[in-house]
Amino acid sequence: MARVTIHGGDLVVRPSWRERAVMRYGLVRAPLAAVARVEVLAEPWRCLRGSRESGLSIPDRAWLGVWRHPAGRDWIAVRPWRGPVLMVELRPPAEFARVALSVADPQEQAARLCGAVDEALVTCEPRGADADLTAPPPV
Repeated sequence: MARVTIHGGDLVVRPSWRERAVMRYGLVRAPLAAVARVEVLAEPWRCLRGSRESGLSIPDRAWLGVWRHPAGRDWIAVRPWRGPVLMVELRPPAEFARVALSVADPQEQAARLCGAVDEALVTCEPRGADADLTAPPPV
């Protein structure tokens, strides 16, 4: 399972050795100033867009790799059966437009990341720990 850390002024996503082998892609690093939005998705499939450029896609089991779409490229390390997914949307100069990954506690990770980023620059939707992630979003 990938780990999200904040090192200096950078967001660092470090995939496990198995994920690196499958994805053929290692460490992802982006400046915190490039973070545009942090969100926890109750439906993991919502993080997918475009087509797989590299990696592995096993429906409802694992999506690991880089997805290409008209707006750029996304780095995906998601195991849908594990539940909600942490999704971070990025803007240039970041290499990827979006990073989505399964983490142990996505709400806690999102709150920690939102706390590290300047509130004026980012939209944070970590959905508090008391939120019902199985309920559909309000319309």
